[in-house]
Amino acid sequence: MIIYADIYSWDGKKTDDQEPVAWFPGSYHLKIFDVRDNVSGVEPLKPYICIYAETGLGMSISAKPEKFVKRICSDFNLEMEKVLWVEELGASSGEFEIVVFTRSGKLGEVVLYSISRRAPMPGELKSIEKELAALEKTEHMS
Repeated sequence: MIIYADIYSWDGKKTDDQEPVAWFPGSYHLKIFDVRDNVSGVEPLKPYICIYAETGLGMSISAKPEKFVKRICSDFNLEMEKVLWVEELGASSGEFEIVVFTRSGKLGEVVLYSISRRAPMPGELKSIEKELAALEKTEHMS
């Protein structure tokens, strides 16, 4: 099920109790999918897939995506560890990289993460392609 499929942008200003994604404006193509199958009753380890790609406008978060991911989790009420984070290397390129966030410590109330990247495993790639195909089909119908 599609939760969000649009351009996600930020203005680089602090307007609430959270820091902005970056201190300069930017935007990314963002697609969030809920991949839970209510029929089988089996809960996946990562019930959400979040695919993001640069728009070419504004600040890039590719090198340090942690603030972006934390903000997405806050805005869409997601748990960081329950999301398969996917960076598409160019909008609609079909080339994907899985971004893995691993808890590495805590500073007061702030959880720190180390970030690693890898190619998608075959099952992950199949899920990504399935959700993108469903989105494309929905967009053609409207």
